[in-house]
Amino acid sequence: MLTDEPNGLAIDEFLAAHSEELTQLVADLVRIDSQLPPYADEREIVAFLRVRMGDLGLGEGEVLAAEPQRPNLLTRIPGSGGGRTLMLNGHLDTKPVGDALPLWHSDPLLPEIREGRLYGLGTSDMKGAVAAMVFAALALRESGVPRPGGDLVLAFVADEEAGGSLGSKFLAPKLAAVDACLIGEPSGWEHDWQGLHLVSRGVSCFRIRVRGTQMHSSLSDRMPSVNASVRMAELLVALGDELELDFTPHPLGGTTPTLNVGVLVSGGVYFGVVPGLAEFACDLRTLPGMTEAGVRTALERWLDAHRSALPDLEVECTFEPGLSWVPPAEVAPEDPLVLAAQAAAHEVLGSAPPLSVFPGGTDAPWFAGVGIPTIPAFGPGILTCCHGPNEYVSIESVRQAARIYARIASRYCDLPGADAGE
Repeated sequence: MLTDEPNGLAIDEFLAAHSEELTQLVADLVRIDSQLPPYADEREIVAFLRVRMGDLGLGEGEVLAAEPQRPNLLTRIPGSGGGRTLMLNGHLDTKPVGDALPLWHSDPLLPEIREGRLYGLGTSDMKGAVAAMVFAALALRESGVPRPGGDLVLAFVADEEAGGSLGSKFLAPKLAAVDACLIGEPSGWEHDWQGLHLVSRGVSCFRIRVRGTQMHSSLSDRMPSVNASVRMAELLVALGDELELDFTPHPLGGTTPTLNVGVLVSGGVYFGVVPGLAEFACDLRTLPGMTEAGVRTALERWLDAHRSALPDLEVECTFEPGLSWVPPAEVAPEDPLVLAAQAAAHEVLGSAPPLSVFPGGTDAPWFAGVGIPTIPAFGPGILTCCHGPNEYVSIESVRQAARIYARIASRYCDLPGADAGE
């Protein structure tokens, strides 16, 4: 177990000597376009990682894919025997640059270093963590510290940004002998390492679609008509105020669900036409204890109230394929992986971040669903700058992540496994 200072120093010395290579790996990953949408294709970035990790002596890993263009990369690094197996997980896809492109100060796919920060799409979410995991594994092999008893698995996955159906959800049931998982999602929102997140909120995405009367707009003062866009706007405003969900605030910070209405809005045909169809989309962030059935019931109850108030209202709710229900997930504070993470963070950062609830959703529920305790988010980066312009990661936080992950793996993988009579 990594408790003695010489082992920690050996890891730190190795990573300090390879710090430029670590930063370069983050930059190389950013240069590979893995936006989802519009491309939905992780083949190039997986192929790059297989070559790079092979060159580093970690092996090219195994590719598992539900669809050929959406590969997942699984690399198992054997331990000396008798310990627990830890999986470090990171996703390779990113959100699209989208409408924010004019607001970027540099090309999103050409990484640029400014004032200790590496700017580029996916730096925080979460190519910085992926690179840190690679070098943490390398440090355990090459720094001269005793090889941990259990295996270390690196799982770099596709499709997280669209719900994980082709990524971790597909991969989780196929995993063999994994005792715990740590996901390197960015754990800060105001500064790095702001929380050790034991909970990831779930995600439920849906659309409210309203029908009206498509007709010549010049007749709207002479003929009965319903403007679908106006009805839609009224419902959009009302939903945020009126939806009554069944939940209990989480004891970590009293966290509650978050409903964002109008994340997508559409309606109308052109000038001169009364809109006959309009819709808005919402994403709801849920808590442990909430259910898909409960959310659907609350929405139908709200819609029925508006149908009763407006008998001519034609409205329906549809749930988004792949994102209709990504469950929340939680790991116990006393889990051995949490304790290992707290000890490693204290050693590297000077103190362990407070236990917290991750604001967003992660791949944690797919691993938790097959019985693998999972820390949903503990990684370099700041969530605030993700999914928007000028995303960056602190170079120092990536280096800290590699030091922390190496220590976590050494501690956890040296714990006796179930076959040793734990």
